[in-house]
Amino acid sequence: MKDAIRAIILMTFVLASCSGDKLDVDVSSINYQPDFYRFDQRLFEAKSPNDLVEINKGLIKDGGELYEFYVYDALRSGSVYADSINQYLWYFVKDSMMQMLYTDIQNEFSDIEDLEDVFVDMFKHQKHHLPDENLPAAFYMYNSAFSYGVISTDSVMGIGLDMYLGPENRIVKEVRFPLYMKDKMHRDYLPVDVAHSWLITNVIGEDRGETFLSSMIYFGKLRYVMEAMLPDLPKHRIIRYTQEEFDFAMASEYQIWQYIIDMNWIYSIDMKVKLRYFEEAPETVGIEGSPGRIGQFMGWQMVRTYMEENEDVTVLDLLNNTTETEILKAYKPQENE
Repeated sequence: MKDAIRAIILMTFVLASCSGDKLDVDVSSINYQPDFYRFDQRLFEAKSPNDLVEINKGLIKDGGELYEFYVYDALRSGSVYADSINQYLWYFVKDSMMQMLYTDIQNEFSDIEDLEDVFVDMFKHQKHHLPDENLPAAFYMYNSAFSYGVISTDSVMGIGLDMYLGPENRIVKEVRFPLYMKDKMHRDYLPVDVAHSWLITNVIGEDRGETFLSSMIYFGKLRYVMEAMLPDLPKHRIIRYTQEEFDFAMASEYQIWQYIIDMNWIYSIDMKVKLRYFEEAPETVGIEGSPGRIGQFMGWQMVRTYMEENEDVTVLDLLNNTTETEILKAYKPQENE
């Protein structure tokens, strides 16, 4: 009798485990430990132009092509191999604005252990769901002089910490970025931007297809994989919304979908319409009170619905599915009561 009870309890546990959220997975056994480097701290250790000769050599060794890109493109200081590069780097580290920015970066990001833990965990989740895809071997963090937030190569990632100091930062307030962008220059959105950059560069690619529906599904897949990598992150951050923007989108989902249908946009190839619905903007033109990129949000909800209705479909299956009508048929937003 006891053995029978144990068997029933075990079976109940197994069934409960199998019927749970497919994104709620255990990644503790996955081995992944990337390297973390701080270009910002090493450059600003210099006490003279001569110090930067050796610092530059060390960063070339550690940072490779990404360091070359950083100096050439972000800092616009030329080639790291130029005879005068130490002098140009000295101009950068001695600039009064850059010194203020360096101070603020150190105050905000003196301890990045929490970010390191998040990055490791999120890419362990990618490894679980997409075992054959590359993972970044290293993360390089720096002061980008407000040039780049996150960039990816096929093997490493670069992160401009200055782009995540927060909208109330004294320097961010003065930078000539649109207000809606400044409002989200916060470290809370950094993990999402890391996932977004890596996936587009190395996993999903940039081909959105030609139609409105193709763009919806492209961004829906992208956001769903990001959600799979960051399953514990609040949903509004996955789509890079505030909580208020997310609540509006959720409450308006049915009406927006009906509007898209009424306008016959599902198979539209009109570039202007796609720009309005999928690109960065303070709001989606034509939908009063909405956040920008509402088409991305709708695509994400479409893909989430498809995945919820098809429990046997994995994240890998989703990315390999090119039958748009199959995903579309699952999407039936309900009117709010």
